[in-house]
Amino acid sequence: MSDGWHMPRWMWFLPVFMLALVVGYTGLKLGLERMNVTETAVINHYAAQYVEDHGEVIGAGAALTDCVGVPGTVGTVWIEVRCTPPGGEPAFLYGAARNGGLVYAARAGEGVPEA
Repeated sequence: MSDGWHMPRWMWFLPVFMLALVVGYTGLKLGLERMNVTETAVINHYAAQYVEDHGEVIGAGAALTDCVGVPGTVGTVWIEVRCTPPGGEPAFLYGAARNGGLVYAARAGEGVPEA
């Protein structure tokens, strides 16, 4: 053995501690993001998307109030936002995951994709 410099034992655990700190911070940040996604926020987001996407096609009749949210029934879909245009046309469907992300966008009667 040499009589040179030896690294203290506690220094061996420093990388493990730093990794645990980064993983903990990332988990907390993602948990807070998920916790703050509400049903109202998801429904309002996709209702606004409906008005933006289909407002010109439908005309001045497209409104946020055309949309309702119902519990999802397919795979990872948390909420399905159904937007029915005035005049009884088939509804536009937006399936949203628990984090608010879009799972599918479809038209009623065309079949909902497997999520």
